[in-house]
Amino acid sequence: MIKAVLLQISILFLTISLGFTQDITFDSLTRFYNYELKEIEKSNINHEFLVKKVENYSTSEITKYPQFQSSLELIALMEKNKENELAVQLISKIIPNTNSVQEFQAFLYLKLAQFYYKLDKAVQSLECYLKASTLIKNIKNPSFLAHVYYRIGIINLNGWNNVISVEYADKGLSTLNKIETFNRMDSMSLLGLYEIKGIAYRRIEKFDESLLNINKAVDISKALNDSVRLALNNGNKATIHYERGDYNLAIPLLQKDFETSINAGVYNSGMNALIYLSWIYLKTEEFDNLLSTFNKMQEIEEKYPITNPKTKAEYLKVGAKVAELNGDTALANQYLRDYIKQDLIRDSINLSNDVASLHERHLMEQEISKLELLQNTNQLQASHLKLRTALLIIIAIALLVVLWYVFMLRNKNKKIDKLNELLEAKVSERTARLMEINKELDTYLYRASHDIRRPIRTLLGLNNIAQINSDPEQMKLLFSKVHSTAMSMDKMLFKLQMAYELNNTHTIEKVDLEELTNECIEDMSMEIADQNARITVNINQNARAVQGNKALLRIALDNILENALLYQSEEENEIEIFTDEGNYFFYIHVKDNGFGIPEKYFDDLFKPYFKISNKTQGSGLGLFLAHKAISFLAGEISVSSTVNQGTQFTIKIPVNPK
Repeated sequence: MIKAVLLQISILFLTISLGFTQDITFDSLTRFYNYELKEIEKSNINHEFLVKKVENYSTSEITKYPQFQSSLELIALMEKNKENELAVQLISKIIPNTNSVQEFQAFLYLKLAQFYYKLDKAVQSLECYLKASTLIKNIKNPSFLAHVYYRIGIINLNGWNNVISVEYADKGLSTLNKIETFNRMDSMSLLGLYEIKGIAYRRIEKFDESLLNINKAVDISKALNDSVRLALNNGNKATIHYERGDYNLAIPLLQKDFETSINAGVYNSGMNALIYLSWIYLKTEEFDNLLSTFNKMQEIEEKYPITNPKTKAEYLKVGAKVAELNGDTALANQYLRDYIKQDLIRDSINLSNDVASLHERHLMEQEISKLELLQNTNQLQASHLKLRTALLIIIAIALLVVLWYVFMLRNKNKKIDKLNELLEAKVSERTARLMEINKELDTYLYRASHDIRRPIRTLLGLNNIAQINSDPEQMKLLFSKVHSTAMSMDKMLFKLQMAYELNNTHTIEKVDLEELTNECIEDMSMEIADQNARITVNINQNARAVQGNKALLRIALDNILENALLYQSEEENEIEIFTDEGNYFFYIHVKDNGFGIPEKYFDDLFKPYFKISNKTQGSGLGLFLAHKAISFLAGEISVSSTVNQGTQFTIKIPVNPK
C-alpha cells in the first residue's frame, strides 16, 4: 500500500515537473512512461473499448508535455494489454502532430519500432528504428542511441545482412565510448553489440574476429552475473571452434551450454548444443558418446517437442545416423523419411523467407533511401541499408535543392529586371498619356471658356432687352431664346463631362444594346421633337447583348445620334439604328437621310473641334468623343456618306474586348 502511494506521488511529481519545464528530455519521457507502465494493472479491458479510444483520439498539434501525457498513458495501456496492432495505429496518428518537439517524435518512433517487432514486422520495425536513431542523435542521447543501434543490428543479423549488422554494432560501440558512467541498459547494449559482431563475423568466416568479440561478450556476461547469456555465449564460442575443427575446445563449452540452457528452460538452445555434440562425436567416431547424447535428445523431444523446423530436421538427421550405426535399417529409413519431410518444410519456409526478404529489401530501398549512404558498386547489394548511402542521397538532394533555388532566384531576378523594364516603359507610357490628357484638358478648358462665354453673353444681352421691353409676345420669345441658350450651355458642359468620363477606369460588362439605344433616344428626346425626326430601331436578337462598357457605348451612341439630328434636311427626317454580329465583331449602325458628308472630310471627322463650316451647329467634339470612347474598347468607327442622300456611321467592337 505504502509502495503504491509513493509510486503515485512520484508520478504526480514527474507530471508536474514535466508540465512546467520548458526543457523536456528523452530520459524524462522514458521515466514517466515506465512509471505509468508499472502503475497500470493488466486488466480484461474490452478490445472494442480500446478500438474506440484509438478511433476517437483527437489529432491536434502537440507542443507541450501536458498535451502529450494522455497519449503516453494510452500507449502504456495498449502495451500492458498486449494490443500491439492498436498501439501501432495510435502512434501512427500521433506522430504527425509532434513535428515541433524532437523528443516526442524520437520516443514515439522508438515505441513504434518495438510494437512492430512484437508483430514480427521486421521491415517496418527497422524503418522506425532508423528514424528514431536520427532523432535521438539530434537530441544527443548516447545511451538510447546505442540501444537503437543494437536493435538495428539485431534485425539485420536476423535477416543475414551480416556486414550491415557489424557496421551498426560498431556505431553502437563508438556511441557507448562517449558515456562515462554505464547504467544497466548501457551494459546490456554493450553485451548485445559484441554478440552481434561475434555471430556476424562467424557467418562470414572471420573466425579470429568472431572469437575476439564473443570472448568480450563472455566477460561482460560474467560481470553481469547473467548465467543464461553466459551459457549462450559459450555456445556461440563452441560453434566457432566446431566450424574451425577445434572439437576438443568445442565439447566442454557445448556441454556447459546444454546444462545451463536446460536449467533455464531454453530447450531449443539446449537441443542445438546436443546436435553440435552429436556431429562432433560422429566425426571423431566416439559412438558411445554419440548414442548417449542422442538418448538425451530423445528425452527432451518427448517432454518438450521441437518446434523449430531447422532444429527438428537436424535432430532427425542425427537419429538416422545413430540408427544406421546400430544396424537398424528400418528405423534409419524412417528417420530419413521424416528428415526429408521436415527438410522440405524447412526449405519451403526458407523459400518463402527468401521471397519475403527480396520484397522487404525492395521496400526498404524505397522507404529508407533518405536514411542510407551509398557504398561502392561491389558492396551495393550487400549494404543497401548503410547510412552512408542515405547521407550521399541527402547531400545530392540538398545540392539539387540549392541549385534549384539558385536557378529559381536567377529566374526571379531576370523576371524582376524585366518587370522593372516593363514598369519603366509603362510609367513612361502612362506619363506620356497623362501629359496628353492634360494637354487635351487644357485645350478643352480653353475652348470651353470661349464657347461658354458666347451663350453667357447672349444671356446678358437677352437680359438687357428684357429690361427695356415689356411686350408679352416679345417676352415669350425672349424666354424661348433663354431656354435654347441654356440648353446649348448644358450640352457644352455635358461634353466636358464626357471628356472627363473617358479618362476614368472602364470595366468590361454585359451591355443590353436595346436598352442602351432606348436610353440614348430618351436623352435626345427634345432634339428629336425639335427636328420632327422619326427614329427606327431594329436590334438583331443575336446581337442584342455585347461585352463592353455601358458608359463608353452611351457616349459614342449619344454623340453619333446628336450628329445625325444636327445635320438633317428640311424634308421628312428619318434615322435608323440597327445591329448585326460577325464572327469576331459586333456592329452598331446609325443611318440618317440628312445632308451627307463630302468624302474629302472623312479623315478629319473625328478630330477635336472639327467642323465642316463655321456656320455648322455643335461644338465639334461629338464625333471626337465617340471615336475616343470606342477606341477604349479596341473598336473603331467607320463612315459612309452620299451628299444630299444621307450618312451611315458604323461602330465595330470585338466580341471579347480587353
